[in-house]
Amino acid sequence: MGRVTKIQINDGEDRDALELDFEIQNEQWNDYKLQDGSRVRVKTSALKIFRILDDEGKPAYTPDGDPFVWVRYSTNIVSGE
Repeated sequence: MGRVTKIQINDGEDRDALELDFEIQNEQWNDYKLQDGSRVRVKTSALKIFRILDDEGKPAYTPDGDPFVWVRYSTNIVSGE
């Protein structure tokens, strides 16, 4: 497991979050054929993932009951042909 840190989420509120270690299982490419016949491929890759904690320091859940997970940093990778 990672370390607890403060992160700002969409509502502008600072929340305690646990930075999670992770292993990439699968990253899919989005494939676009352009009008000139060339092809561009794009994929997003997560760099840091956090588990949001509740006021008691326990893992928080969304209103739907899903784990409250936040991807703080990601990057787009582009390949063209």
